[in-house]
Amino acid sequence: MSIRKTMTACLFSAVLVGGALAVAPAASANESGALSCYGSAKSYSKPAGNRWYPQGGPYLTATSNCNDINIKPNTTTSIAVCFLPSSGGSYCQSSFKTAPAGQWTVVATDVRDGTHFYFDFGSTTANSGVWAA
Repeated sequence: MSIRKTMTACLFSAVLVGGALAVAPAASANESGALSCYGSAKSYSKPAGNRWYPQGGPYLTATSNCNDINIKPNTTTSIAVCFLPSSGGSYCQSSFKTAPAGQWTVVATDVRDGTHFYFDFGSTTANSGVWAA
């Protein structure tokens, strides 16, 4: 009976270790993809008194590092993205997203490389953090 319990425990341990090893490569691949986007993040500091960053340019540009426009503010904020198409003019997202302090938030998805944009914050209070696009 003791041998049966020992064998069962060994087999159970082997299954757990094998399962953990099978999952590890997928987790690493996902993390490395996120790191290439967030690893290219740039800091921002929006002064009090206006809602836009940057105000008046030079504008921000989406890169091949990320498929989306992401922000990680130091304080919780409402935010939208305004785009500057090559045809001229500008247009902004119709609604604001809440970006919690210290967390990455996707503000715009499927943004083409080279797209120029700026952030529209929901208030005129100062805000800082990092963004990646």
